[in-house]
This record gives sequence, C-alpha cells and structure tokens, in this order.
Amino acid sequence: MNRRVAALLVAVLSSSVLMAFVIFTQQQAEERRLDAEVFARINAISIAASAGDLTIEEANAFWNRAGGEILNEMSRLQVPVVITDTLGNPLNYSHLPDDFPRTPEGGYDQEALREFAQNLEETRGHFDIPGGKVHFGDPAFLGRLRLIPYLIAASLLVILGGGGWLLFASFRSERERIWSAMARESAHQMGTPLSSLVGWLELIETQDRSELYSTGELDVIDEMAADVERLQKVSRRFELIGRKPTLDSVSLGTTVEQLRRYFKVRLPSLSMVGKIDIVVDIGADAPKVLGNATLLEWAFENLIRNAVDSLAPDGGRIVISYLGPNGKRAVYRVSDTGPGVPPSIRDKIFDIGVTTKERGWGVGLSLTRRIIEDMHNGLIQLEATRRSASFRIEIPQSHEGKKKV
Repeated sequence: MNRRVAALLVAVLSSSVLMAFVIFTQQQAEERRLDAEVFARINAISIAASAGDLTIEEANAFWNRAGGEILNEMSRLQVPVVITDTLGNPLNYSHLPDDFPRTPEGGYDQEALREFAQNLEETRGHFDIPGGKVHFGDPAFLGRLRLIPYLIAASLLVILGGGGWLLFASFRSERERIWSAMARESAHQMGTPLSSLVGWLELIETQDRSELYSTGELDVIDEMAADVERLQKVSRRFELIGRKPTLDSVSLGTTVEQLRRYFKVRLPSLSMVGKIDIVVDIGADAPKVLGNATLLEWAFENLIRNAVDSLAPDGGRIVISYLGPNGKRAVYRVSDTGPGVPPSIRDKIFDIGVTTKERGWGVGLSLTRRIIEDMHNGLIQLEATRRSASFRIEIPQSHEGKKKV
C-alpha cells in the first residue's frame, strides 16, 4: 500500500474515532442534564406526598395521582421501576425486562414482580413514599457509560498503533531508498573500471593465441574474461535492486549448472584446504519458473557461497536439488554437510546483520530472501535439521514451463 494512502486512511480512521467519541460524550452530557431534571421532579413529588399529616387513605389517594407522574418521569430515564405497598405487594411498574415472566392472560406475574422488587432493593436500594416504596434499577445510559473507557482505549490504540506503523513504514521505506541508492551508486562506480578491464582483455586477445596457448596464458585470460563478465553481472544486479524486475521464463537447472561450473574452478582457493563437491540434481523434467535470471542466479549464488564458507576448511558436499511442485510453485533445496546453523540464530538467520562468520556482514541471506519473496512472490525457509544447513526455496512456476496433463 502506498504510504500516502496509508497515512490518509489512518488519519481518517483516527479522526472518525475521535469525532464519534466527542459526539457520544456530548450526548451523554445532555442526557445527564435531563436526568437531573427528572430526579428533581421526582424529589418534588415525593416531598409533596410526605408533606402534612395525611392518613394512610389520603396518602394512598395522593400516590395514586402522583404515581403515574413519577413513572412517566422515570420512564424518560428508562429505569426499571416497581412500586410496592408497605407489605411488598406490587402496585405499579415500568420498564421491566423484555423477557419478564407473564401470566397466561398476558399480564405480569405478581410473584415475579415481588422477587424482582426485592432484587432491585438488594442491588440498588429504594426510597420511601407514603404507604409504600419505590424500587428502581440502573438506567439504560449506565451501560453506555461503561463503554467510555473502551472507546478511549480503542482511540488510543488506533492512534498509537497507526502512528507507530507509519513511523515503521517510513523508516523502512527510507532504509529501502538508501539501500537502493547505494546499490545503484555502486553499480555506477563499478562501470568505469569494468570498461577498462574489458578494454585490456580485448587488447591482450589481439595477440597471437597460439603463443598464449603454448605458454598456458590463454586459460588464465579466459578465466579473467569470466571474472570480468561476472563483475558485469554483479553491476547489473545492483542496478536491479529497488526496481520492479522483469520476470521471464527461467530454467533454474541451467542457471544453477552455470554456477556450479563457475565455482568448480575457484573452489580450491575458496575452501582453502578441503575438497568441496557441488552436485546439481535438477532433472530435465523440472519446470521453468517465472523470474528474473540475473536475480535468481544471485540468490542461489549466495546460498552456495554460504555453504562453501561453512564447509571450509574441512570440505564436504553441496547439493542443489528439485523436490517437485507445491501447488503453483516449484520447490528446490540447497543443502550442505557442514556444521549447520546455531540454534540461537535460526529464527533470525534472514535478518540483516546476522551471521556466523567472523568477518561477515550478514547481508547475503537477507538479500536472498528479498529476491525470492519480495521480488518473485516466493518463499525461502531454513529447514529443521540436527546437523548441516538445508534451505527450501519455492518459486512460482512459469506457464511456459508447466506440463500439459
């Protein structure tokens, strides 16, 4: 998602939550003002009912006239109310629960009303009136008031979470831009010396090749040319970092075999002592993948180079194999017979700066994951093994490379 769109969405969401909270708070404040008015009216009626020396009959008569008015006022609060006489017999009621028990005739059950009034008195209390009591429960707005802390918490979470995400995205985006700029600048800086090397090689190759062959220098020149070509590939790789690559149908078997040949000539110097065998087990039936050949070669080269480093100086075996399809992806494995990855860093082996080498930068595997997952919509995982390192790579198959059934 575009950062500007994400920032706009977070801002709109935060504003909406805050606006809803402000409106809700204002509504509650207005309801509290109306509630105060209602309670004042009820209190006035109660005082009037208690004033003077009234007989029980007169008080009951007064209450019969005033009870309806009190219930009307209480109904504005949506408060459950049960009015009883001095013996606890229900006289009137209002705002009972929807599931309150009823008689077959449709009225409310008197015994249930007595129990309900008793429960109200135990939980909320009552106030006395001449000749009886008024039992009341919690007003409806009380449930809404309980929502306020959750609304505040939700607002803070949205604002803080959205702000934190934007900061993280901004930091990551800035880091990506720096990475891309450095990569492109490196490619640019490598361009001039590479051009000079190509020129020198062309000059050397103008000499008599038979004389170079007799002295054994021709093989050296061919390897120098291969290294220069390799440097040109590295330069092209850096140019692709930070850009959306062009994806074509790629034969990974061919790509990996070229890597094997390249490493074979240089393994004695890379491994220092022990013999290292690189085995490619990718048959002709392996499907082609949808990818960028330059970047995929870089990813597998990083995996092979890491395996070579882990096998030095004792030597060992590296196997690059095709395991088969997994849905729309082709699955490959790069494994070695080295000591493996320490358990302490297995979960973060693909993070930048994580390495098992004394002089390593911890960039290779992070870059490999970026190529496989971000640029090719694939997957790379370090498989669980007791010894040795084994990486599982999944890359979408090319439609061209799929077999017809």
